[in-house]
Amino acid sequence: MSEPMLHASQYLTSLQAYWWPFCRILALLSMAPLFNHKAVSVRVRILLALALTVALGAALPDMPPIDPLSLKGLMTALEQIAFGVLLGLTLQLVFTIFMLVGEVVSTQMGMSMARYNDPVNGVSSSSIVYQLYFILLVLLFFAIDGHLVTVSVLYQSFLFWPVGSGLHYLGAQSFVQAFAWVLAAAVLVTLPIVFCLTLVQFCFGLLNRISPAMNLFSLGFPISILMGLLCIYLTLPNLPDSYLHLTRELLNGIGVILREGGDV
Repeated sequence: MSEPMLHASQYLTSLQAYWWPFCRILALLSMAPLFNHKAVSVRVRILLALALTVALGAALPDMPPIDPLSLKGLMTALEQIAFGVLLGLTLQLVFTIFMLVGEVVSTQMGMSMARYNDPVNGVSSSSIVYQLYFILLVLLFFAIDGHLVTVSVLYQSFLFWPVGSGLHYLGAQSFVQAFAWVLAAAVLVTLPIVFCLTLVQFCFGLLNRISPAMNLFSLGFPISILMGLLCIYLTLPNLPDSYLHLTRELLNGIGVILREGGDV
C-alpha cells in the first residue's frame, strides 16, 4: 500500500514543475496580440497554454521545490502571472501604436463618429480606420511568424527570469518607459497624414475668410475624407517596413527588460 502512495507523490511532485510555467504562459496568451482576441475563446487559450507547457517543460530550468498550496506557492503563482502579463502587454505595444494611428487619422478625417465594436477592448469601440490597419497587421504578424516569436520570447523569459526569482524593478521601469516610445512612434507614423489633412483644413479656412457666403462645411467634409483616404492609400505601401522596424525595436526592448531582470 505504501509503494503506490509513494509513486503517486512522485507524480504529483513532477506535475508541480509544470504548474508555474502554465501560469506564466496562460497570462501571456491572455495579453499577447491576436491570442487575446475574443475570437480565441478561453478554452482554446487554456489548451494552447497546456500544449506549450508540455512542449517547453522538458527544456525549462529546474523548478524550485515550492509547495503550491503554501503562502509562498501562492505568491510564486502571482509572480508568474505578473511576468506573463508584463510580457504580453509589451508584445501588444506595436498594435497599440497603430490603434493610436487609426484614432488620430480618423479624427483628422472627420470620421471619428464611424466606430466599430472592438471585442478586444470589451464594451469600447475602435475606429474604422484602425480596423483596416488591424487586418493588415494580422496578415503581417503571421507573415513574419509572430506566433513563433512569441513562443521564443516566452522561452527566453524562463531563462532570464526563472521561477522564484522575484519581481524586478528595472524590468517594470523599462516597461513603463516603453509607453513613451509608443506615443513617439505613433506621432512619427501619423505625422505625414496629419500634416496633409491639416493643410487641407487650413486651405478651407482661408476660403471661408475669402468667401464667407460659400457653404464650406458641406464641401470640406467630403474633401477631407477623400484626402484622408488618398493619404492612407499612399502610405500603405510603407506599412510593412514600419511594422518590421517597430517590431525590431520592440524585441530589442524586450531583450533589455529580460537582461535587466537576469542581472539583478
